[in-house]
Amino acid sequence: MKRIDKLNNDRQIFEALAKVLNEANRFKNPSYELLVNYLNDKNLKTSWGNAWTRKSLFRYLQRNGFSGVWGLRNSLEQYTQLAKFI
Repeated sequence: MKRIDKLNNDRQIFEALAKVLNEANRFKNPSYELLVNYLNDKNLKTSWGNAWTRKSLFRYLQRNGFSGVWGLRNSLEQYTQLAKFI
């Protein structure tokens, strides 16, 4: 049961981050502060159940294979381009 909760929480976090990134200026990534405030406003918690900080978000992205916000945005853009062919 815990595994399903974690996957659901991760999905909600990535959906929220993708929404902010898609709404942001194409040539400038949003700040960690903006992303953290958005996650906390949506009442999404870290895997430990804590509120988000800039450092916790950066570490979370690293653990999931992204090199920070830039890496996440780059991966989302590549996924979008690839999805056109699927």
